[in-house]
Formats: sequence, C-alpha cells, structure tokens
Amino acid sequence: MRLSFVSILFLMATATLRASDIGVTVNGTCVAGSCPAGTTIPSNTSDSVSVNSTVTLADGDTYRIYGSFTGSNGVGTFSTNHDFEVMYEGNAGGGASAADSITVDAFYLFQGSGTDTFNRDVVGAFGPTIAASSSASSCVNTTLGCIGTVTPPGSFGRTTSFPLTSSFDTFTFDPSFVSSFGAGSAVGSYIVWGQTTALPAPAVPEPTSLSLFGVALIVLAVALRQTRKCFTS
Repeated sequence: MRLSFVSILFLMATATLRASDIGVTVNGTCVAGSCPAGTTIPSNTSDSVSVNSTVTLADGDTYRIYGSFTGSNGVGTFSTNHDFEVMYEGNAGGGASAADSITVDAFYLFQGSGTDTFNRDVVGAFGPTIAASSSASSCVNTTLGCIGTVTPPGSFGRTTSFPLTSSFDTFTFDPSFVSSFGAGSAVGSYIVWGQTTALPAPAVPEPTSLSLFGVALIVLAVALRQTRKCFTS
C-alpha cells in the first residue's frame, strides 16, 4: 500500500509538467496552461483551463483576471468559448485608475486541412462604474475576425465570419481580447467577456502549477522517507 501511495504521488508531480492543450497570457505573461499551447486537443474531445491572476501595472494599478477558457475539437470542426472578467482592484492610494490596457490571449492548437469559414460571436459588457472613455476590442491571430472597438455603457455583441486556412497540419488559434480602462474608473470596475453579466469574484488566486509541483514533491519526499523506515525497521 505504501509503495502504491508513492507511485500516485509521483504521477501527481509529473502531471503538473505535462504540456497543456490551452495557454492563456495576460499582457504577454503566461498565467495558465502552456503558452503557446503545447499539444493539439484530441479529436472529439474538449479541454479547458481556469484563470485567476492579478497584474500590477507600472503606474501601480492592479487588475484581477479570472474565468475559464474552453476548446472543443470535433470531426472537421472546432470551437472555443471564453468566459472571463477583467476587474480593476485599485492602487496603493485606493483611488481610481489611470488609463490602462489589459490584453488577454488564449492559445489553442487544432488540426485541419483546407479553407473553412469560421463564424465568431463576441459578447461582453462594461461594468456600471467604468469610465466613459473605456473600450474593448478583439481579433484572432492578430488580424482575423476583428470586432473593432466597442465602448460603454452596457453590453455589446458582434458577429463576424472569416476564412481560416490550414494545410494538413496543426495550426494555432489565438483570440486576443483588449480591455482598456479609461482614466477615472472606480475600484471594482470591470469588463466581462463571453457573457453580459459580471462573474462571481473568486476569493483567492489559484495556486500555480509550479506551486502544486512543489507541494507534490514535498509529500513525495516524506512518503519515500517513511517507506525507507518501514523497510529498515
């Protein structure tokens, strides 16, 4: 039983190093999964990652980004879904924001061939306390399926279609979401993507994969030490 327990812990530790099917970056820094995505989402399956991260900009303003990113790979088709929120948490002085931009990129690897038309629906909403000069925009792979710039107040919804070409190989699908907060946005102001109502705020940030790996190694070391004692006693 003790050896089985050690084996399970070892699997837990190595699992944290597996390349993820999805990656998420905030202002260019990887906060979840593998950036870019490390493996292709298998056929007829779905995968998702959760994000709960904070970023403090050079001007001292802090933002929390949280939600989920999902990719599904069907037979000859694929889809993605993004439900996340960018919320202004304040600064050292507890005051309103400066003019800030938060860019969230999601990275997927899909496999296909030929040219297909991809239909893209982008929905979201601005929180009621966000500055009127705020805006949001989104594109895929830098230049495809762009929805242009939307501004407060209230919710937004845009639909677009564009050709997507691949040549019997994997290809990266990278939707980028730019949340721009106008100067004077109050603490708690937000831009939500994927739905038109605010997401419930998470209590605390989730541990990173590195933290989980460290915990697994510590428990593994303890278990191995106990196993040696059992064999020598």
